[in-house]
Amino acid sequence: MTKNWLDPFLKASKFASQEELAEAIGVSRATINRLANDHTQLKRDRAKVLAELLGTTVEALLLNRPPRNSLVSSFDPDTEESVQEDGDSDGYTREHWHAHVQGAIPEIDVKLGAGEGSIGGVINLPVSASNVSGHQVVAEWLIPDAYLRNEARASPSHTLIMEVVGDSMFPTYSPGDRVLVDLSQNRLVADTVYAISDGYSEPQIKRLQRIPFSDPVQVDIVSDNEHLRTITVELDRLTIIGRICGHIARK
Repeated sequence: MTKNWLDPFLKASKFASQEELAEAIGVSRATINRLANDHTQLKRDRAKVLAELLGTTVEALLLNRPPRNSLVSSFDPDTEESVQEDGDSDGYTREHWHAHVQGAIPEIDVKLGAGEGSIGGVINLPVSASNVSGHQVVAEWLIPDAYLRNEARASPSHTLIMEVVGDSMFPTYSPGDRVLVDLSQNRLVADTVYAISDGYSEPQIKRLQRIPFSDPVQVDIVSDNEHLRTITVELDRLTIIGRICGHIARK
């Protein structure tokens, strides 16, 4: 039995205290306090309710495996801190995240829109004497470093996984597919597929093609769905989150 085993789950959630959690569940503060001090009292039915509220899994609660850290990110179009004065986003970072499974890369609660994306819930975590904001890691994928480096041409320490939603990149990418995003490749070097944002709305997955001889540099934002039109913008107006280096699809 671990004293206050519930605290690490609370710190990685949207709830600031046990009182707030108790109110959300509809139980007394004393009930939550007893549960927090005796992990053996947790039953599966209550674990299901807690898991949904705390943004974790039933198994993690029942086995008392608290989250380590979220994938820290300042990229949230609804917060002023996300966009610097020069218009660039701070982007995502894995600085404060550590895998439960050695060598795994994280899938975060952010969906790349092949249409309309979503950034999921942003949570706060205590780090040293301050707090940092981040997106929750919803899964860990064990992909060999050799494959990432040699085949995907991606940096293992800067790669994460995002889910695709929408059909604007169909048939290349379908809703529910996952893609590997290398955060270190956040500049337009080749005409290929990137995770992008305009710095204000949810992230998208799009094909970028540089327009030759344009000054200032312009790019075509291309959807693989032939029924959707191509948009041309100045490159400086885009935030390139990372290059799409791999594709995990249902066949």
